[in-house]
Amino acid sequence: MSSTEIQLVFEGSAVQSGMIDARMFAESLAGCSEIFRRTNEIANGEASEAAVLVESEFKAGSFIAGLQLEQHVIETAKNLITHHEFLTAGGLAALIGFIKKSDSIGESLIDLWKWLKGKKPERVTQVGNNTEITLGPSKKTVSNVVYNLYGDSAIRAAFGQATEPLRQSAIDRISVKQDGTEQVAFEKDEAPIFEAEPLQLEGDASPTEGERDAVLIVSKLSFKEGSTWTFFEQGGTVVAKIEDKEFWQKVHQHVVTFGEGDSLKVRLQWKVFEKNAKLVQKNNILRVYQVLERPKQMRLDGGKDDEVMPDRPIRKFRLKDE
Repeated sequence: MSSTEIQLVFEGSAVQSGMIDARMFAESLAGCSEIFRRTNEIANGEASEAAVLVESEFKAGSFIAGLQLEQHVIETAKNLITHHEFLTAGGLAALIGFIKKSDSIGESLIDLWKWLKGKKPERVTQVGNNTEITLGPSKKTVSNVVYNLYGDSAIRAAFGQATEPLRQSAIDRISVKQDGTEQVAFEKDEAPIFEAEPLQLEGDASPTEGERDAVLIVSKLSFKEGSTWTFFEQGGTVVAKIEDKEFWQKVHQHVVTFGEGDSLKVRLQWKVFEKNAKLVQKNNILRVYQVLERPKQMRLDGGKDDEVMPDRPIRKFRLKDE
């Protein structure tokens, strides 16, 4: 298990008066927890679990919440997921932007969000493991993982929840600190940025069904035939069933080994139909041409998160979704 600690600091007139809405405070912490959990799910896959523990002893009038971010690989999945290095808790926090990046990390999700300032990218080009984003005369390059995080509706909603106190008159600023040093801050005038509409991918408006070749990045996999897999493609999410019998035979015989973050080059069949007054797209993978291994990633945190943390007397509780 790896872990890293940060402090969430609320600033404003509520701090001066020593009063803050308890529900708003709790929802903001829950939003931070969901951001970390979902980032781990996208970056590391279902073979890894993440949790956020909150120190239960708050200093009166300070409104500083100590958060311990934890990540570990599920024991039963270790034999299924091969040849991959998982991002540690510190690496995930740096990927999000909760802690400052090093030269090897590149731009974080929060860096990208603040740069776009709520506007949609004008052009997106994938170049190997990176994505080049164009906005007006400016360009920014981020990793494909960061771009996928940006396009994830669950993370977008969680950021809106985490920054909700800024939309109240009593809170002017929320900052994230580590070891007393400020890492990133959300200002009141930045609150609308994190309420932006989810990223929408342009699609073909005329046909309602068809087939195409595609390269899909594995997000959620299953070793049970008939179940759905979740993939990323150019920042969007594709949910599909794999109907290639030859592929399944190779999986069961361990001829094919792969893990989350790998890509599949496939023949994708899709059909759009109406269900409960809504348009729904059904996807089936007719053939898996090739498994493309995810390139090796550098450690994002210098390995410090693997060190044994000293015992602390502070009680903690786990944030759970209601």
